[in-house]
Amino acid sequence: MFCPTCGSEERQPGQFCRSCGTDLRAVKHSLERPDEITASAVSAREQISRAVADRIRALQSADDLQTVVEEVLPEIEKFLESPEQRRLRRIRGGIITSLTGVGAAALALLMLSVATEVELLRVMTVGVGLGFTLFLIGLGIVINAFFFKVPLNR
Repeated sequence: MFCPTCGSEERQPGQFCRSCGTDLRAVKHSLERPDEITASAVSAREQISRAVADRIRALQSADDLQTVVEEVLPEIEKFLESPEQRRLRRIRGGIITSLTGVGAAALALLMLSVATEVELLRVMTVGVGLGFTLFLIGLGIVINAFFFKVPLNR
């Protein structure tokens, strides 16, 4: 358990934090009895698991099962993923977007060697501009995932 005031770890939780003296009884009580939101999330996960199991049992063919595996299960996995898994998925998406932008800009720069003078301005503005824009969007997604989507420990 961690103290909500100073963030120090209490390996043997007592009534008060050893570092700052904060009363830890409320924290201990919260950990022992989950709130309504936590309980409803657990209940929702159980209901989803039962619904998916019933749906799989009702399938008639392997093609139906393939459809469930390809379309339904990824959406359920996103719903059930932990905050850390969601954060890593966002980081991956940002990196992929950034690298796509770098690739588009590099392709546009390669096209400069074969472009005529009339096409030169178009290749520079559209190709490099699009690549740079995609790079910045991906970079923004990565920064967001690293710095703004992380729960703060105080």
